[in-house]
Formats: sequence, C-alpha cells, structure tokens
Amino acid sequence: MKSPVALHLVDVLRDFGVNVVFGVPGGAISPFYDALLERPDIRIITTKHETNAAFLAIGYAMATGRPGVVVTTAGPGITNALTGVASAYYEGVPLVHIAGEVARSAFGRGALQEGSSAGLDAVAMMRRVTKLSVSLTHPGPAASMLHKALTTAFSGRRGPVFVTLPLDVATERLEPQPLAGIERTTYEIDDDSTRRALELLERASRPLILAGSGTRDFASRRALRRLAEHVGSPVCVTTKGKGVFPEDHPLYLGVTGFGGHDSVGQYLEAGVDVLLVIGSGLNDFATNAWSPLLRASRAFLQIDIDDAQLGKNYPIDLGLVGPADRVITQMLEHREEGRSPTMTAAQPPLAIQPIPASPRNKLTTMDVVATMNDVCPRDAVFTADMGEHLGVALHYLRVREHGDFLTCLGFGSMGSGINAAIGYQLGAPHRRTFAVCGDGGFLMFGSELATAVQHRLCTTFVVINDSRLNMVHHGHMGLFGRSPDFSTPLVDFAALARAMGAEGHVVEDREALVRGLEAKQGPVVLDVRIDADVRLAGNQRVAALKQFKAGDVR
Repeated sequence: MKSPVALHLVDVLRDFGVNVVFGVPGGAISPFYDALLERPDIRIITTKHETNAAFLAIGYAMATGRPGVVVTTAGPGITNALTGVASAYYEGVPLVHIAGEVARSAFGRGALQEGSSAGLDAVAMMRRVTKLSVSLTHPGPAASMLHKALTTAFSGRRGPVFVTLPLDVATERLEPQPLAGIERTTYEIDDDSTRRALELLERASRPLILAGSGTRDFASRRALRRLAEHVGSPVCVTTKGKGVFPEDHPLYLGVTGFGGHDSVGQYLEAGVDVLLVIGSGLNDFATNAWSPLLRASRAFLQIDIDDAQLGKNYPIDLGLVGPADRVITQMLEHREEGRSPTMTAAQPPLAIQPIPASPRNKLTTMDVVATMNDVCPRDAVFTADMGEHLGVALHYLRVREHGDFLTCLGFGSMGSGINAAIGYQLGAPHRRTFAVCGDGGFLMFGSELATAVQHRLCTTFVVINDSRLNMVHHGHMGLFGRSPDFSTPLVDFAALARAMGAEGHVVEDREALVRGLEAKQGPVVLDVRIDADVRLAGNQRVAALKQFKAGDVR
C-alpha cells in the first residue's frame, strides 16, 4: 500500500537501529512527527531548545554507538540547532538532522521560515559543518537519499549530516521501496608499515603513546590498552581523549594540554625516542599551544582515520590511516609471543597538584572534584561543560576502567556538557551520569533539566556557582590586567531545580556535597557555592591566547 514519504524516512531510521529522536516540533516538520506515531518503538524526546536537542543526540550517540537523530522545524529550528550540529562535526559524532521545509510551490516567494536556495539557503549554511547537506526535493529518491546520508555519517571519520524535507514531499504517498545493503568504508592497512611501527615501539627505551578522542569507542580502548601493555609504554591522553585509558592503570601518565599533568611534561623533557599519537589532530588545547616538547628523537608515529590529520601540526616519520582499533590490532599481529616489555626508563608518577585551601574557608572546585572521586561509582560517566571548572575536572577527576568522561572541546560550546549528560543517561540508563558545569552554562542551557525530570533520568548536575563567568574574568585579567564586570546575580539553582520537579540542594560544605552525590534517584541539582579565586595553578588557555594578541602582529 502507498504511504507518506515521511513514513518511508522513519522506516529508514529504524533500519539503522534508531529508537530515539530528539527535537522541537513545528509546522514544517509536522508530517514527520505524525509518521513517528506509526512506529511507537521510536521514542520521541521533545527538548526545550534545538541546540540542546543536538547536544542530547551527541551524548546518546556516544553512549550507544547509534546515530543521534535531531528533528526540527524550518528556519529558526535549523539555525538554533546549528551550534550543536557543529559540535558533532568537530567531535566526529554520527548525527542526522532532519529539518522541515516549506512546500516546493512556495520556494522563492518569501514564505514564513523558507530555507530554500532562494531564502535562507539552509543546505548551503549547514554544508560547512556536516559531511553531507541535501534537500529531499523529489519524493521518489527521498528514502534512498536519507539512507545515503546515514551511511555517510558512519563512513570514515564519523560526523553529522543534514537533510531538509519540504512539506509536500513529506506528504506524497508512494509504494514502499525496500532498500537492501549498507555501504561501508573499507581500509587497506599496510602490513609492512604496521610491522615497522610495532618494531619501533618494541625497541624503544623511552616510548610514549598519546591517545586522543579517536580511540573513544570501546574496541579502540581495548586495543590501546593491549598495545601499551605489550610494549610497556606509558600512555597520556589529550583533553578530548580523557577517559579512553583507565586512570588507575600503572602505565597512565596523565592529561597533556589544558588542565594537564606535570608528569607528562617531565617525561617529555627527559626525552622520548618513539612517540605514537593515536586519534588526535594535536590542536592547541591538546598540546599546550603546540609545545615544542612534543617530539621524538627516533620516530614520530601517527594513527588516524582521517588522513588529513596526519602531520597537520607536527612533522611525522610514519602515518597510518585507518580506525584505531584495526590499525592497532594489525600491529599486534606482528608481536612476538612471550616477549617482555623492553622499556627501561623510569616513568614518573602521575603528578596531581596539591589542593589549596580557601582563605575564606569555603569549598573550592578542586574540593568538589576530589570528593566526586571518593563518592561517585567506579563506572560513573562524567561530563564537563565549558568554563573554569573544565581544567579542574580534566586535572583531578579519576576515570576508572569502566568509567567514561566526555567534553565537547572540538567546538567548545557552553551547554554541551550539560546536555550531553542527559543524552548519555538516556542511552545508558543503568549508569549514573554526573555533569560538572558552571552557573553561567546552567543559566544558558539549564532549561533542559525539565526534560531530565520528565523522563526520570538519574543525572546529577554539579553546578559550580561562583556568580561569575570565571574563566573569562581571569582570562581578561591575565591578558589585559583588568576585566569588565562578568558577574551574575547569585541564583538559587536548588530552588530552580525544585520548581522544575527535580531534587535540589545548596551545598556549602563537604558533608552536604557527599549527601547530594550519593542520591540514588534523579535528576539532582547540587548548587555548590565555591571560592571563585582559588584556581588550578597555570592557565594554558591564557598562554595560548597571548601568542595570538593583535599587538604582536607586524
């Protein structure tokens, strides 16, 4: 029997394992929402803002490995979602954004929210932050085009795709057109190169493995650990890669870059003969503004699924293209059974900064994170939003073997950590998710707490409340010696949480913090009042900005 194109599209999503969609409805996308009612096994999560919908979809995709699906109306539904879609692009997360569009007969006539090439030109606008951006302007191939879009999202380096659906196309009735087969990217991994890479690591006396977010999937994490243990190499991680290697493992050296550990710098300063970088483009945040310490006396090796990342920021001696788990697995096929690690140099212990006391006898952000290490479950999922607290979380949080840590530092949008936590919790309801965020971010994006309440999610939001946009305040002070007033009114986030139906507590001492973190139900908002002037020592962000000051340009 004939059925609307919108229903055909829903069935394509189901074939890809989609069982949750996130979005905000509107007139132009209403046929698609109506089609979803025909497939009740797909859960509809109505968010409070389209940007948040994309962030939830990112968290969900990271938790499940399935595509995150965002469904919005035309016009502002698209522009509102753009920041979240851009974050998915820079994080390499498979996401599909399906947006409504006015009927084709209205193209070029100034219709409300028109996004055709004669209006907003939504397809062109989204092209720079997606792997594929198209409009489904013909009913016949609409389902196959969405199939192609989903395949593209998962091919090579993963990322978002964008499709618009005109109203009249969505409602056109067609006979079903079953699609069989899934297109996949294949990699021919060079056997001689993987053998050479392993031999270099096996013979190294001071090797180092630097792992980025390209090793975040569980297969790559397992392969990374097997490789490190085989060659006896210490492992450090980038800011985006935190959590990919268990931080209670004896080979863990620390985080490099923003919020990082001196143990990494100490090891690099003493010299590295073979350095292997896996799944990182080595941007400024990951390298302390492209530190010259990141070098190797014998060989600089790099593995990445995206060959454009190889040698982009540091010259390399050997680049291996392919998924991290497959390249590492092929490397390990060349290992000598029974071989013992050959590393002879001593590895410095993980160097964690002492926690300074507040002269005003208040909690500090460091106190908060240290308490989370003591109280939160070993398999806890942590997310960190943008702000002063991020460096502290990167430095002090301990992510154990079965835990996870997410921060969307590719694009660096406030609100990403708050909402990715909700999406992750939806995708992994058996694990507790803790979002470390600031009062500025929560004021900007905390409305999605209502979604967490509606779906009874056990997410805990640890709001570092200093009544100030603290990172930019200290950044201005460091760069210019003065700062505008970036303070905000002291907001009672606990009362706000209770007004939304969540559990909320004002926290001013460790005992109250422990009680809040131990809460078994959710969602929970902990409004933690801290001393805003007690900070993590060093600030690589300010150092990075100083090198780009306009006054230094000739």
